[in-house]
Amino acid sequence: MTGRIARSLNHLGVERFRAYLARLRDGSTSPPPTELLDDLGYSNELPVEIVMEPRRFNDRLTLGGYLSERFAQLRSEMTDRDPGLWAWASMLFFDQVCPIDEDGTRRPGQDYRHIPDFGYRHRHRHLLFGPYHVYRRHGVHSILLLSGPLNSESGLYHEIASRQDLIANKGVLEALLMLYFDPRRRRPKPAAQGSHRHPGTVRRLVHVLQQLDLTYDIYGLSGRQIIELLPDEFDEWKPAATLTLEVPVKSRDAPVPPPPLP
Repeated sequence: MTGRIARSLNHLGVERFRAYLARLRDGSTSPPPTELLDDLGYSNELPVEIVMEPRRFNDRLTLGGYLSERFAQLRSEMTDRDPGLWAWASMLFFDQVCPIDEDGTRRPGQDYRHIPDFGYRHRHRHLLFGPYHVYRRHGVHSILLLSGPLNSESGLYHEIASRQDLIANKGVLEALLMLYFDPRRRRPKPAAQGSHRHPGTVRRLVHVLQQLDLTYDIYGLSGRQIIELLPDEFDEWKPAATLTLEVPVKSRDAPVPPPPLP
């Protein structure tokens, strides 16, 4: 399989890509301008040579692992701040992040899905940088967040990845796996991504963790310890075997109870 040397789109290349996305939203069926990938007038060399194969990915987890391995030689100043790098990668895998519908059109959505916005509100929404960033932090433990095809993100992913305090917390990722991952289907359990009004869902867990963090050092807890702190509404989601563990407390005050269901 022939590979391609990775590059970074420059300002002109990014603007050409942005204009193409706008045309797609207007109903254009033209193919992506892949000539930009190698054009010296629209792209720059990377500091190291990285070969990218035009392969297909089963899910966002596989993609995240591949990108983490390929970009391991790059400094974080580039992988975390260079929109041209990720715009180039989005163009390379465009048929997967923006597939053609049955009517021949594509639905690109907002630009930040293909050209990253590194602000805290949208950085996780880029369809390639998001999986890469999560996988780089947590490896295969991010399987729950990164299930599903490349062109969409799950509600579960959005709930956790949009909150820096949660996505950076190894214990939270462990707890999520124990509570909501179906190992046979390799997918989230049914109803895990339900409304915050439903007991025990991921959205409820986010509310509860925010309350518990007022008293407990959530960042220092393992997944098992976090599960031990959860109220009864999570019992049906908990693993069959649990351990009673001591957990560090931020103060001597009584634990803050979880918020009531709205």
